[in-house]
Amino acid sequence: MARAPRRRNSERREESEARILDAAEQLFAAHGFNGVSIKDIAVAAEVDTSLVHYYFGSKAGLFTAVLARRAPGINQARIKSMEDYEAAVGEAVTVAGAVRAYLEPAFAIAIAGGEGEHAYMSLVAQISVTPAGGLPGVDLTAFDPAIEVFIDLLRSARPDATRADLYWFYQMLSGAITQSWARTGRIDRLSGGLCDSDDMETILEQTIAIFSGGLNPIATP
Repeated sequence: MARAPRRRNSERREESEARILDAAEQLFAAHGFNGVSIKDIAVAAEVDTSLVHYYFGSKAGLFTAVLARRAPGINQARIKSMEDYEAAVGEAVTVAGAVRAYLEPAFAIAIAGGEGEHAYMSLVAQISVTPAGGLPGVDLTAFDPAIEVFIDLLRSARPDATRADLYWFYQMLSGAITQSWARTGRIDRLSGGLCDSDDMETILEQTIAIFSGGLNPIATP
């Protein structure tokens, strides 16, 4: 019987790194950065703690790697969605269309993804409400490129809005996204079961509907 070919060191390293990142993603999402130790992650990943330090240097380095692993794919999907939308409608960009083009790619991941994707979204929600510098060694700007494309798209829809208005609009929208991805279950309790914090399809459509009326002039009392 022929022996199975031996795996190369690079393949074994990739497998070990992926296992560590998967374990760290789940634990950081569940307990936060400060509630998890390198030892916790090593045990969950079934590796020695020295291997975690060897690959990622520190807990902050590992946390940064967890955040960075999925961010490029989400950014690329968002930017492509917005570019495709703008190409399709030309000068007829609307706030509703811009919001949908920005939200749909990430929500698609939240809807169709598995435990890893869900944990990542929860982790992003945590990061979104963490003050700058609150997590040492962590890059908090991974999604900025897509956000800037979104701001420019909103400007096409509402050229009369000030730059500050556009960023305030994003700030409020980001808060809604963060609350939704955190899946706290609070809306379930408040609504007596009428709403489901895991129903991402409905959350997406509700968010688009509510924010589509945004960027209107503020009424003077």
